[in-house]
Amino acid sequence: MKKIIPFTKDLTFISDIYEITSISLEHNFKAEDNEIKGEFIVTGEYSKNIIEETEPFIFNIPFNAIIDYDFDKDKVIVDIDDFNYKIKENNILEVNINLLIDNIVKIEQPEEIIEIPETEERGEEVTSIFNNFSDKDDKYVTYNVHIFRENDDINKLLTKYKISKEELSNYNDLEKINIGSKIIIPYNE
Repeated sequence: MKKIIPFTKDLTFISDIYEITSISLEHNFKAEDNEIKGEFIVTGEYSKNIIEETEPFIFNIPFNAIIDYDFDKDKVIVDIDDFNYKIKENNILEVNINLLIDNIVKIEQPEEIIEIPETEERGEEVTSIFNNFSDKDDKYVTYNVHIFRENDDINKLLTKYKISKEELSNYNDLEKINIGSKIIIPYNE
């Protein structure tokens, strides 16, 4: 998968700009956690008026982009897709940069397997998704926690986890399952 992220920035010069005589764009970026961090480096030369010599300029522009999910940082490619500029006001240069983030490989999170002790002392202290557990003899029971996704349905889950609808309904209110719901599934060996 790839993303193109548009970026616009006004660069303010210390003096008026008559003409940009040369310009280049470099970048350095690295992938961390679920974001791309780094900076654009805009360098070049400009003249203040028609008869003066050129003067150098350099601007370091920090940038970061958040990706909505974990991705393989070793495979991602960051590059410039497009770059253009224009003199916006006497001393302001507007730069427009399209950052290309390519080869974004999403890392699928493994389903959680949670082991909890079932004891009579537990009472109402345990809340959230574990409220539907029934009290049994003291022992450890393993459960799968499945996050219900867009293409899931109850019959697929029953087949995948090799359980009956009755077993599933012992731990979940099947009529209140929506996308994003955490479904408790007893682990069958």
